Amino acid sequence: MSGKKTGAGPTPDKRSGWKKIRFALSRATSKAIREPLRRVREPLRQIALKFIPGYPIVIEQPETLPLAPFTGVLPQAGTRCLVYEDAPVVIRSHPLSRHSSEDESRHYLDHIVTAPGLTLESPGPHFWFARSGLMVSPKGGIWRHSFMAPFRMERVRTVKSISCAEQGGGEGGLVFHPSLVRGAERIAGPHLVVAQTESPNFGHFLLDVVPLIHLGKEMGAPMLAWPFKPWQKDIIARIGVAPGQIRELPAKTHLLEQPVVSNRLAGLGAHIAHPMAKRVFDAIRDRTPVERYGSLPRRFFLMRGLRHGRSLKNRVELGEALASHGVASVQPELMSFEEQVALFARAELVVAEFGAAMANVVFCPAGAKVLEIISEGQHDPWSARLCGMLGLEHVVHFQKLSEDERLSRGDRFAPSPDFAFAADIAAICATVDHLR
Repeated sequence: MSGKKTGAGPTPDKRSGWKKIRFALSRATSKAIREPLRRVREPLRQIALKFIPGYPIVIEQPETLPLAPFTGVLPQAGTRCLVYEDAPVVIRSHPLSRHSSEDESRHYLDHIVTAPGLTLESPGPHFWFARSGLMVSPKGGIWRHSFMAPFRMERVRTVKSISCAEQGGGEGGLVFHPSLVRGAERIAGPHLVVAQTESPNFGHFLLDVVPLIHLGKEMGAPMLAWPFKPWQKDIIARIGVAPGQIRELPAKTHLLEQPVVSNRLAGLGAHIAHPMAKRVFDAIRDRTPVERYGSLPRRFFLMRGLRHGRSLKNRVELGEALASHGVASVQPELMSFEEQVALFARAELVVAEFGAAMANVVFCPAGAKVLEIISEGQHDPWSARLCGMLGLEHVVHFQKLSEDERLSRGDRFAPSPDFAFAADIAAICATVDHLR
């Protein structure tokens, strides 16, 4: 996201020529220079680390901390607390939805899922690594709620003090070498950690971190984060956090003496959004001068910008077809955050490509309709759960893939930058007409 102020207009394909050139140059440079250097350097580094003492990596579980009652302040060192409990979220099927397999459709049938409650945990001293967001104890324990999704080897690639051992290693054969980070700056005193990684995802920041920052504001707790991007600062300004309450640390390794973390850093708020999160989004919408943006469309196509995968081959044609059905095209990453809130706060119909910008539906009014376009095989129903929690009318259109498209897709967590698929324009426009 950026702080640029531009509204609906030309499609991103006509606007982002320079972005495409930079993206192509970056990929070429990576393949020609960075990747070969990494392949040479990494084995040499691993050999050198064999001669440096270390601790086998283990994954620390929050359940090892005793549970204490939440008293409106940060938990005491060595304890955890439950701020609010699990809550049911009802998912409603929609007769206009189109599925490509039983595996996908089961996520969109009538059922109830459980949104995890919010916890705070004070696990004791841990090193905090910027790029991955990992928190590692001086004896090699990785705190489970400092990284998102299941643990994978790729998460430690940027942590230079962790090596891969042929034998005797811990989780995944990994070893932590604390002597390599002995010069890390120490941060004393209890602080609530409100950053997941140095390179944040918009959806995770909005659904996981923003409610956590709001909680920290209400408690008057000191907070820690990596340097915020301009769009993050725009969002935080809407929450009303006191100046200086969030300390932005340089994006490098730090030793936190009393970190307080949350299960929200593991991405649970985005996976299944909790109804309690609506409080902060309602407050943000109430602070936004929506009436100032009366020219923004109420029925719009939410277009993805240049990305590393899941690109629509016929995005331009789809935008043009939707325009003839009264649906304007907008690209949210080219709008200020205030504009985005106003756009969604006035929405009657949102047609959206699957992606992080879908998180903006938290600002939609009751009764808004959402038509989501997803490629076959995505298997990630977070957006359906979000719409269910918000009570929005949600229709999903899975797009069938050709054999070539299916082969080029790659893993959901590491999509191929070359993956692209085509949308069924006629089916989407027909559904739009039914959603008037």
